[in-house]
Amino acid sequence: MLGEVQRWLEAVYRVGAPDVEDFVVDDAQLDAVRPAAAARPADEWVLVREGPDGVDLAVWVDARHQAALAAAGSLPAAVEACFPAVCAAVEGVSHFLLLVERARRAEPVSLLELEAQAEVDKFICARLHHPDRGREWHARLFRDARLHDGLSEDEAWRYREAGRLAAGLCARLDRHRHAAAILDEVRAFWRSSGGARLDRMRRLAAGRAA
Repeated sequence: MLGEVQRWLEAVYRVGAPDVEDFVVDDAQLDAVRPAAAARPADEWVLVREGPDGVDLAVWVDARHQAALAAAGSLPAAVEACFPAVCAAVEGVSHFLLLVERARRAEPVSLLELEAQAEVDKFICARLHHPDRGREWHARLFRDARLHDGLSEDEAWRYREAGRLAAGLCARLDRHRHAAAILDEVRAFWRSSGGARLDRMRRLAAGRAA
């Protein structure tokens, strides 16, 4: 299902990347490469190591979520049947695609931007597959979501801030009546620099015009 999520996001943003399945690691491999300080409960991990020859990536999604996605059979059905699993998969693939894209452009990307983009991607995945339930998806992502235990103060702030920033943009997206308008807006957003993205989300979160 991670491959299906990747193909869907690539179609949304009209981008291409190596097959995420080639970068997926299992539990043992994750334990071997994950820093000891990061050994805490999580639904997904995307690990990055920058070296002289480029950037190495590894993607891990909890096996329980992968099993739930496989049982659902398709992405639209999974959004309905196992939304937390979809969120884990979309977050991992979203991070992967943005990291690949910024490496290709030779541009930096911040952890806050990665997390905010993933929240946007979760919302549009649910909203475009089940368009009549936008308010429900917005509430589940930005009002009802809870953070994992064990986060550092900086991590907790970053996740909360990413949710706050993404919530304003997603509320705006949900007001579009047609999928084409959502796609036009998120594609333009994707092409923006990291600073421009975050600035736009801050304006929307503050209730100012984008």
